[in-house]
Amino acid sequence: MSKKLVLMNRDGAVDDYLSVVLLMTMEEVETLGVILTPADCYIQPAVSATRKILDLMGRSEVPVAASTVRGLNPFPVLFRRESFAVDRLPILNEKGTIDTPLISEPGQNFMVRVLQDAAEPVTLMVTGPLTTVAQALDIAPEIESKIQEIV
Repeated sequence: MSKKLVLMNRDGAVDDYLSVVLLMTMEEVETLGVILTPADCYIQPAVSATRKILDLMGRSEVPVAASTVRGLNPFPVLFRRESFAVDRLPILNEKGTIDTPLISEPGQNFMVRVLQDAAEPVTLMVTGPLTTVAQALDIAPEIESKIQEIV
């Protein structure tokens, strides 16, 4: 039986780090990447923390991309600054290097490319705003047929 293809799109909220951890433990899923949307976070520390978590879990093959599409109503600074605290957790900084690849193209373009290249429809796991998904569909409307479902 083939694995379910999943592309995760999240913001950098504290609860979403747990979502990443849980997704990485699902043996029936092939995670094609993790895209962060800057809404409930500051993007650089959220991307860094996500890459470190993937390394810690032995999943450094899963690429990470940062969307340049901002959420329409970003959370207040008090909430967004938590991304710095997570990125500084001692357990995430023991190694000193990050192996998980950071995709250089914007997350919305990465989403388009992943969906276009997928051999079968992909499930989008979205735990943040849908602005990156909307932008990807604006860029390449034909990718809609490659989306199995959005959860």
